[in-house]
Amino acid sequence: MYDCILFDIDGVLVDIRKSYNAAIKETVEYVLKFITGNSFRALVTDQIILKFRQSGGFNNDIDTSYAIILATLSNPPKNIAEGRKFLAKVAENCDESGYVSVEKFLAIYNIDRWKKILSYPAPVKESMLAQVFDEVFYGPDLFRKQDHLEPKYCTAGRPLIKNDKVAVSTKTMIKLNKMFDGKLALVSGRSKLAAEYSLQSIIKYFNYDACVFLEDKRREYAKPNPYAIKHAMKVMGAKTAIYVGDSAEDLFMARRAEKETGAEIAFVGVYGNSSEPDKTIDKFKQEDIEVIIRSVNQLPNIINKVHTGSLRHTWLLPKERRELKGSQRRRR
Repeated sequence: MYDCILFDIDGVLVDIRKSYNAAIKETVEYVLKFITGNSFRALVTDQIILKFRQSGGFNNDIDTSYAIILATLSNPPKNIAEGRKFLAKVAENCDESGYVSVEKFLAIYNIDRWKKILSYPAPVKESMLAQVFDEVFYGPDLFRKQDHLEPKYCTAGRPLIKNDKVAVSTKTMIKLNKMFDGKLALVSGRSKLAAEYSLQSIIKYFNYDACVFLEDKRREYAKPNPYAIKHAMKVMGAKTAIYVGDSAEDLFMARRAEKETGAEIAFVGVYGNSSEPDKTIDKFKQEDIEVIIRSVNQLPNIINKVHTGSLRHTWLLPKERRELKGSQRRRR
């Protein structure tokens, strides 16, 4: 039914709750203490991070760190509980424009001073915030390889990328690679370096020429811009695709790509690596996506059932759903 499968990495192929999520928390704590001298330990929770991601504008975790730091500096909380409550409010008022929507929401707090201090967005060499994040996540050795700089803020401690946990089996990847004649690609916000480091056991099952690592691209190509999906499909000569993601920006990107190309792009939502699986499932249901699964390991069986027609009522593109519902009404 479909020519290829495209995969997000974070939250789909890799459980990042103890790596990227932890990097956001440590970056926020470090930068806030550096600027204010006060401790903000335990301010950021996985639930708050998820709220920002569900807005569809925070595929970049440094953007999330910036939004949280800016909000906290702009409206200093009396305690951690108050701080979390305000961050939740900020996240609820975000949209696909990401950190820009945060700046607009916080404009009443006279944030120009803090924006100048944080100097973001900017390349790592020009932004303390971005450099702290990369140092915390990559660790000294990989930081030097990725950013071509010497670490100067967080030079000790275990690199958080080491906490990445591959969430799909080699057996599954072999099956999918065979089913789609090798037309599997990665469309991820990660860097190529981070992807290769964490996916060592399964990286060979992807068409590397078609993979897109958005951290290494210009910022304008970031999700939910459909550039990456369009590029991957073009390289593989695919007219239809399945995109497997875990977040709102993944879904928005897939739908934009479908609209711009006219190609059929089915979206599969993965919830098993979410900090709040039930809320992630609810979000997917609200968006009326094609399929919701706990793990990519379920995908081969799902696709086999699709080909036999036994999942027709759950694996349908929106247009086909409307047609099906219309025919059901006519039969009644």
